[in-house]
Amino acid sequence: MALARNLRRDDAGSFGVEFAIALPVLIALMIGILNFGLVFNANGSMRNAMGEGLRYAKVERTASDADVISVTRQSLVGVAPNAVQTLTFNRATVNNTETGTMTMTIVIQPIIPFAPLPPIRLTQTKSIYLPT
Repeated sequence: MALARNLRRDDAGSFGVEFAIALPVLIALMIGILNFGLVFNANGSMRNAMGEGLRYAKVERTASDADVISVTRQSLVGVAPNAVQTLTFNRATVNNTETGTMTMTIVIQPIIPFAPLPPIRLTQTKSIYLPT
């Protein structure tokens, strides 16, 4: 009886047990926040680069499609160059109005150790009216 009473009162080592239970949850939360931040940054960078490329197409009327794509790639900051899967720019004339449409797809590998997750694919399409 005395041994059982002493064990109930003894809380030595309880911190270690609680820490061992909480640590994996905290690490998973931190990795999730990091991954969300990377995707959020890539999305913002992609939108900004596409805006710069389309602005260039609008300002430089004689720019070729390859020039517009090159400016867009140069404006892409914070994303690995090999992450860009597709980047296209097409001009079209609809109702006597010239338009430019750009589509970009970025593939991001999640940073989660010990879990083979599929890549995250971000796709964005923007269109503008081009002056004639």
